[in-house]
Amino acid sequence: MASRSPSPRTLAIAGAAVAALAIGVGVYMNNNTPAAVAPAPVKPAEPVVASKAPPASKAPRVSTPRPVASEPAAPAEPKATRTKEQASAALMALPELQQWSSMLEKSSGGKVRGALIEYDPTPRKLNGKSYWQFSFVENSAESAQRWESFLVSSSDDEILVEDATNDEVISLARWRREKHPEKRINIDG
Repeated sequence: MASRSPSPRTLAIAGAAVAALAIGVGVYMNNNTPAAVAPAPVKPAEPVVASKAPPASKAPRVSTPRPVASEPAAPAEPKATRTKEQASAALMALPELQQWSSMLEKSSGGKVRGALIEYDPTPRKLNGKSYWQFSFVENSAESAQRWESFLVSSSDDEILVEDATNDEVISLARWRREKHPEKRINIDG
């Protein structure tokens, strides 16, 4: 039985598929593989020297080793003190989001509402902290239009804003100072 060699077109398609798969796997691994951390050096414990004096009772004497000085441990991630639901409530308590929600509902006769959607259920890690990820949207029967995206800390009261214009994360205070969210009106009718 004679074997047929693949056509150049078939080889090109297969090569493109393999390249796309390799890029996808690389992006996945880059975004989902934790960085390797070198283990902290371990110093040997100092020997414990038993006392030469006889024990006061017949019970065996137990000596405790002295603590060994070590390098400071890496800062541990703060424990989650704010649930996803609490983060959502804290975000909706912002005066800007309350104002936007009220304005959307009033100007549309109740057809459009302000809402929060979680755009990624996995908390985002930023500077050693975890953040819940939400977007405030203009929600109608036809669509949901994103207005702003927020990161809400799971360990404290911090709320950050994702500035899509500059592709950076900024503080709530800076967002208020530079973006003037209280003046935002985006009603299509």
